[in-house]
Amino acid sequence: MTLSAPRLLASLLAAALAAGPVRAQPTPPPPTIPDGLGVNIHFTDAAPGEMERFAEAGFRWARMDFFWQGIEREPGKYDFSAYDRLLGHLDKVGARAYFILDYSHPRYDDGLSPHTPEGCAAFARFAGAAAAHFKGRGVIWEIWNEPNISFWKPEPNVDDYAKLALETAKAIRAADPKAFVAAPASSGFPWEFFERLFATGLLDHVDAVSVHPYRESHPETAAEDYGRLAAMIARSAPPRRALPILSGEWGYSTAEKRFSEAEQARYLVRQYLSNLANGVDLSIFYDWKDDGPDPKENEHRFGTVRQDLTPKPSFLAAKELIRKLRGYSYRHRLLGSGSAEWRLLFQQEDGPLAIVSWTTDAADPESARTPAIRLVKDSDPEAADLRTLAAIRMRPGPRVEGAGVEPRLDFLLAAGVSGAKDLTLRIAGRPRIIDFSWEMVDGVRMASYMLPQESRRAAHREIALEFLYKGKPLPAIAPLQFWRIDPLTLAIAPRGEAFEASIANPARRAFHGRLVAKGPDGAEAASAGVAIQAGEAEARVSLATKSRDVDLVLLDADGREVVEPVSGRFEPIRGASGGDLLDVLHAVLHVENAPTPATPLTASKVEADGREGRAVAIGFAFDPGWRYLTVQPREALPIPEEAVEALFWIKGDRSNAYVRCRFRDASGQPFQPDLGRLDFEGWQLVRVPLDGSAPGGRWGGAGDGVPHGPLSWEAVLLLDSPDREKGGAGSVSLASPSYRLGR
Repeated sequence: MTLSAPRLLASLLAAALAAGPVRAQPTPPPPTIPDGLGVNIHFTDAAPGEMERFAEAGFRWARMDFFWQGIEREPGKYDFSAYDRLLGHLDKVGARAYFILDYSHPRYDDGLSPHTPEGCAAFARFAGAAAAHFKGRGVIWEIWNEPNISFWKPEPNVDDYAKLALETAKAIRAADPKAFVAAPASSGFPWEFFERLFATGLLDHVDAVSVHPYRESHPETAAEDYGRLAAMIARSAPPRRALPILSGEWGYSTAEKRFSEAEQARYLVRQYLSNLANGVDLSIFYDWKDDGPDPKENEHRFGTVRQDLTPKPSFLAAKELIRKLRGYSYRHRLLGSGSAEWRLLFQQEDGPLAIVSWTTDAADPESARTPAIRLVKDSDPEAADLRTLAAIRMRPGPRVEGAGVEPRLDFLLAAGVSGAKDLTLRIAGRPRIIDFSWEMVDGVRMASYMLPQESRRAAHREIALEFLYKGKPLPAIAPLQFWRIDPLTLAIAPRGEAFEASIANPARRAFHGRLVAKGPDGAEAASAGVAIQAGEAEARVSLATKSRDVDLVLLDADGREVVEPVSGRFEPIRGASGGDLLDVLHAVLHVENAPTPATPLTASKVEADGREGRAVAIGFAFDPGWRYLTVQPREALPIPEEAVEALFWIKGDRSNAYVRCRFRDASGQPFQPDLGRLDFEGWQLVRVPLDGSAPGGRWGGAGDGVPHGPLSWEAVLLLDSPDREKGGAGSVSLASPSYRLGR
């Protein structure tokens, strides 16, 4: 079998995979160090010595608020002089500006975020005037900052933000057709916010999707979020338009009880490098400089330098990375000994090679978790093979597939490589060797290969490739990550006397099939029809079966499995004495992490979705500050060793509180999985993996992120304040807690 190269890919691949350095200041920048590394700043006029220190590190971008109120001091008149001075400072050190068009103006909409036609028009005029003034200066224009949280006044409103963003993007484009526009600069990855925003057609008018991937865990955990976002973008963006993802703000504070300065230094470098491997070529680290003197205040300790411009370890780490790898471009992630090991191959133009390696395993020594740079010598045994591998270029980051999007691999071969006909490809697990049929397209050798479409509609799959040269395998690369634009996700758990299934359909495409329960012998025990109409994001299906030891399979209309079966034995979670868990829970309010007296909870009968059951209702009222509520067993409650996951039915009220739980392992290491927010109404199934794979916090004990049995519950539910500045109140109900046990 041979690989071919369609001509329509030429311009895209030639730009994205160019073998040599790009000298025309593209936006976003290429995956070349340090072209895509920047920091947030909070000044237009630098302090004495500040730009010299900035230049010393080698940062190439400065992200800064572009304050509407300070610029439009008279109606329709704009004073850009402060930002002219800032661009002058940046020009001298070879850096570019990333301006955030923000915030409200007291003259419009009573000082709230623009939402009326008059307010939106005024903001758009301001943005258009700015784009015209700075035309040709290579500025990135970002529309607002974190509109999905409290930066949008009086409260987040995706519809109002969408109206403003659409009008603003059009005004910028009218003023400067070549301007680069990004949105929405979201806090985290607010999936429902994205769905509603992208449905408005905004992606037709912007050049990139910007996010702020803040997290309590290490930077590499963002890979899954980037993949899911890439699929969502592909589902909503215009055909054949690949919109990049920008990491527009992301940092780790060194305040007391947060991250150490050594951790911040490691994470800055790993954040930038792992972003490159994830196809995110622009990374803005928050922050350039500490914002205040209080060592306990989180916001005062994000900087890479102190207030007096003294370097912190993160500054020195960035400086050292840039010093050693300036001009090196990302090529491939090499296969490691496990998923925790990262080995990235870089190359300086088409010459010297370097490998940067580290591990994310917290059990390994600090030196192993710190990126180590090894320059490959020509005398090294693997040098020739690594050089051949580096000549094969592929777009980094997640790939997408699904309805209307074929799972295709595109390759480019660097100029000057001899023996191109001797390069072949094999997909792991398949014996067939695939020949590259290189085609010269605009002077570039290119090839493509169409992978078989996966019949299952799982959100994600991995495909391992093996490159060969003259029949000999080249160094292995990490598996490619494919994300489906039309996935189906099956979540199912007991609810009363039946199983209740939630089938998520984010693409809102029609689906018809059956949900089947099979016993341990493979015989069909029960089934129910599934009918999801076009436009529906979810289906609920009830499956009546007395057996709790089942394989639950979702089949399409042709009888094919469309998701991985859910298998195991389901049992209710019981209290320490064997009774109903709901009868032995109490709630504890924590103020500044200190518990207050517990309040017993009482289970009562409720009717939910047409069936009767038992539930506990928990009300909460958080004052401003650090407040959270734990719902916990009154006595120590071990988790069965064979438990794979815990399952809870939760009734939300759109109070937006954070939903978590907490369990502890035998080493004393607590795990606190993030389970989403109460941004929904009605009952939803919440799944808690017990293998440590769920995103969230963990600390103490072994500190390795691996649950060491036996495990025990600290809180089956933990509600964190939706807004520490304002507080918040609401209520939640908990029902039908159960385990899924492995066989």
